[in-house]
Amino acid sequence: MTTVTFKTHNQVIGLKVTGKRYESYRASSERGKGRLGVEVSSTGTKRWIYRYYINGKRQFIRMGLVSDNFVMTIAQSKCDEFAEIVARGGDPKKVLQELEQEKEEARQAEAMKGSIKQLFRAYTDRMKTDGKRTYEAVLKSLEKEVYPFIQPQSKAKDILPTDIVPVLSSMIQRGAVVQSNRVRSYIVAAFNFGLKHDLNPAQAHTGVKFGLTTNPAQVIAKQSSAEKVGENWLALNEVKELLNTFHTVNRVGPMVSDLLALCFHTGGQRPYELVASRWESINWQEKTLLITGEVSKNKRSHLIPLTDSAIKVLKALQGEATISPFIFPRKNDSNQHLRTDSFSKAIMRYREANPETKAFVARDIRRTCKTLMGELGISKELRDRLQNHALNDVSSKHYDRYSYLSEKREALRKWEVRLTGIEAKIIEGNFGEQKHG
Repeated sequence: MTTVTFKTHNQVIGLKVTGKRYESYRASSERGKGRLGVEVSSTGTKRWIYRYYINGKRQFIRMGLVSDNFVMTIAQSKCDEFAEIVARGGDPKKVLQELEQEKEEARQAEAMKGSIKQLFRAYTDRMKTDGKRTYEAVLKSLEKEVYPFIQPQSKAKDILPTDIVPVLSSMIQRGAVVQSNRVRSYIVAAFNFGLKHDLNPAQAHTGVKFGLTTNPAQVIAKQSSAEKVGENWLALNEVKELLNTFHTVNRVGPMVSDLLALCFHTGGQRPYELVASRWESINWQEKTLLITGEVSKNKRSHLIPLTDSAIKVLKALQGEATISPFIFPRKNDSNQHLRTDSFSKAIMRYREANPETKAFVARDIRRTCKTLMGELGISKELRDRLQNHALNDVSSKHYDRYSYLSEKREALRKWEVRLTGIEAKIIEGNFGEQKHG
């Protein structure tokens, strides 16, 4: 190995190419601190190196290539840092390895910090686990409204309020003010979920970290003027007209027509709870339908007496049914129940075909039934029980397990008379022969 030394950067540049690899070191009288050197390859490439000794054994740290951007003064400065570590009894190579490991861990931690897409999916997956039946609709709404403005791969921790404002502003400008409040609430809830996610042991297995410290949607103004307590309901003559003509509208199928009828004839049950119910929940002899806790909004089972009209609807559905566990199966997948948005679309088509009729949406059916039953003198408490409203008094929540079946049956008998004008009669026959799996 040659003993050529150098003192200046120009001398480094002038080191000759010999066709063989060799090293040259800066001339210095200092001992014990290591030495700055240059490795010259067989082809003439020059690289800065640092030579030092640990327990008498020679060690090397190879640095960057010699260039106008990496001159001798810079290389010597790095060597001086290494020399201080050696003077303290340390090994600069190990220190560099530890620093690189820390950087790699930081890079991995950064990569693990979830995107907004991961946040939305994790939040709606949690909704699903918690039995929230709207999880699909929430995810669909978030994807539809947010992604045109915020890239799905954007880090959730980097999202600012100013990123979210255009999302909601666009909705407001197109007239969807109420829905903008809904989407705002979904985003707030998703980020609140994310704030707790990283320290939730139940989420540790996912390997995803969101690194959130604030909720960017929380500070965005809600459009309070758009939120009004629902007041829309149909008069009795409008209900009768609706029941008589709903099925006549183009692209309103018999199944959604039967769903509309069953909503009314059961006193305004929630459409989702009916479509998600199974044939096994019907007791044909006792003429009851059990809304189980897994489909009930308040997670409490609910026994509904079936009037003659309700049973006629169910018999019609039974006669048309494919092999499915659901009373209202999905058209192209009998193992799934009908989607409630199919019902909403059918109502929109009815309104488009009958523009002179009073505007209404699916949730107005429930309010209509409750209002018109109230006009019959049925008490509010019984109407609440019939529609399975959550009763929050201590007695109802913890002690009252009476089903009020006979009272609900009498209330629905009166309601049926008002809807049809016909006194209810007992329908004879065996309803146990069912076409379902």
